Amino acid sequence: MSEAAPGHLAPATLVEWALRGDLPGDDGEAARHLTSCAACREQLSRLRRIVTLAREVEARDLPAVPSRHVWERIEEELRASGEPDGRLPDD
Repeated sequence: MSEAAPGHLAPATLVEWALRGDLPGDDGEAARHLTSCAACREQLSRLRRIVTLAREVEARDLPAVPSRHVWERIEEELRASGEPDGRLPDD
């Protein structure tokens, strides 16, 4: 993860708070910074929305595995293109 921009909270700290769903707690300096820094509050808000959405994803929301027919077409196109590994994936 990247380092904090000068004068801002570390991205890892914001991610940790977003994942836990809490605030700095005993870290008074971080709490004060969050209160006074709109950029860090916005980043934390965005991260929380991402975490919330990710936790709501269910298996039915994920893309389906392509059918055998799709893999066969991919294999045909790879062979035609001269790609070195035009094999089907293991079932």
